Amino acid sequence: MTPRFRTLRLNEQEECLQLWTRIFTPGEDYFVRYFLDPLWKPDYTRVCELDGRLIATVQIVRRAVRLNGHTVWMAGIANVATLPDYRGRGLASQLMRDAHTVIDSEDFTFALLFTGIHDFYARLGWEPLTVQVPVAPPGPAALNDRWRFRAAEPHDLPLVQRWHERTYADHPFTVVRDETYWRVWLRWDDPNWRRGFYIAEYDGEPRGYLGIETHHCQLDDGSTRVEALSLIEMGMEQADDESVDALVGFVNAVALQAGADYVRWCVPVRDSERWLQPRLDRLVRMPVRLPMVRIGKHERLRDAFERLGAPPPAELESLSGAQALRLLFGLYDDSDLPDLPRTLTTRYPPRPAIYLPTDSF
Repeated sequence: MTPRFRTLRLNEQEECLQLWTRIFTPGEDYFVRYFLDPLWKPDYTRVCELDGRLIATVQIVRRAVRLNGHTVWMAGIANVATLPDYRGRGLASQLMRDAHTVIDSEDFTFALLFTGIHDFYARLGWEPLTVQVPVAPPGPAALNDRWRFRAAEPHDLPLVQRWHERTYADHPFTVVRDETYWRVWLRWDDPNWRRGFYIAEYDGEPRGYLGIETHHCQLDDGSTRVEALSLIEMGMEQADDESVDALVGFVNAVALQAGADYVRWCVPVRDSERWLQPRLDRLVRMPVRLPMVRIGKHERLRDAFERLGAPPPAELESLSGAQALRLLFGLYDDSDLPDLPRTLTTRYPPRPAIYLPTDSF
């Protein structure tokens, strides 16, 4: 029979979940949130059917991201999956083209995905968006005795929401999180999903939070060890030197205790210059090429530039999608866009833009 490419039917959600869990490592409890997301609709799950069964899928997620006091809609691509017996037939490519059609028919400004196979997506019109991640070996971990760190609990959510909003409200490219997002997508009430989030207390008073992710590597004998830690996000009641010292010191202490070789600090370049460089020796920027972007209809990109209070650049059509998004969100430093006229980088200066790992899809 001929493969059929179409929208997922509501009664096929369980079959779709089974396909994802067969292809990818996480269990069904990881993938069910795609269907629980209040912004999900059947058109966002594209499937390929053959002989009455689902054999391939592509998932679209809708996210509102910050842009200098405004928001724009981003389409995230996830769960590009084909059963092993049906690979090499172009099914994923066709599903991606179907997803492009859905995205371009709605109000998305751009699309984003994370991958290690850039060549495949480049053939479909996607471009790498290299980002700079500050990296350093674990530094001094002396902590003031008045500071304590504990595992986050469900009742901490209102405080964490407030600290997150205070810290990232002026950071373009970050996802706007309401309470439903925290509870459904980030699964805050599930201790397994909340693991890695810590509350910082000063004399027993909560003053901030942070999230830590651990990365393992496999040794020759088949065992594993901790290779690195990532600070995936942090928020504070007040970003003063004492609070930053405590949070940075705690991350270093955890890294040293785990035997990690280095720490990835997922903060924008401007934040790293303010928060990390004075506190960490041998801090360097590591380029990461995992994200890829795609611009659909350029009129939506022009509309987004107008929200910045300045006319869209006349050169917009000649820029690549990745370059245009860097300008839009200020996601660059002087070394990122050497080929752009100084008039553009002056009009659209760098800003503390970042896409937080916690919001990945």
